[in-house]
Amino acid sequence: MRVIKVLNNSLVLALNDQGQETILMGKGIGYHKSIGYRFSPNEIEKVFVLKDRELSRRIIRLAAETDSIYFEMAKSVIDYAVETFHMKLMDHIYLSLTDHLAFAAKRIRNGVILQNFYTLDMKKFNPREFQVGEYAVQLMSQKLKVTVPMDEAGNIAFHFINAQYDNPSNTQNLIIAHAVNDVLDIVKYTFGLCYNEDSLSYSRYVTHVQLFMQRLVSHNQLPEDPSTLLYDQIAPVCQKEFACVDKIQIYITEQFQTKLTNQERLYLALHIHRVLEDQT
Repeated sequence: MRVIKVLNNSLVLALNDQGQETILMGKGIGYHKSIGYRFSPNEIEKVFVLKDRELSRRIIRLAAETDSIYFEMAKSVIDYAVETFHMKLMDHIYLSLTDHLAFAAKRIRNGVILQNFYTLDMKKFNPREFQVGEYAVQLMSQKLKVTVPMDEAGNIAFHFINAQYDNPSNTQNLIIAHAVNDVLDIVKYTFGLCYNEDSLSYSRYVTHVQLFMQRLVSHNQLPEDPSTLLYDQIAPVCQKEFACVDKIQIYITEQFQTKLTNQERLYLALHIHRVLEDQT
């Protein structure tokens, strides 16, 4: 394996012996490495052969904008899930979990806590995934020197439910994937967008819509917030985004015969707002 580019301390872009581009992951793997450096096998912890160009672009983009500690923590949590529960996980978990941990840390440091009202249900019905989430919370608290609420364990557990090849809920994946594409199209055609798929806001937007559809199909929407203060503050300044959410509501009603809660509407509007900002 020969280095093409150092992405950060935990990731490098390399060529393997077959001339294929790969991303190599490992703690400190990029530290003081120069172009042309050849790795020995014991220096490498994870190899991504870049067959999925979209996944590789998103990993490279995330590496440029995210501290390497979040990649290291994500890999430690994933290793724990695989070693403890023998989970068979799709590679996209490395991307989505790293982004989640970085975003969660930023929220917590800014005093923004997203309460997970399904923590007890998650612990009861998905105990393995919840235990992985608990491990992640403990690791974040230790590494980042911040107090991470246990509700975050449920949010992290969702990523492991979604990423398992053999999870029974994956029978719903085709329904979810189809609905995600439909929602992305509603937003795209409402605003005449050409999505900037290389932006981090787009990556977070897609991840949010995927998790949103997972909650919807599982009948686990974010509940109504007894305080409407945040909703009332944001709605007047995001009128066009909420108008688009109204169109999504019509689609959801037709396809799933349900109504979105105000919290789901709020977070959809915020992610649409960030995508629209990329267009300016």
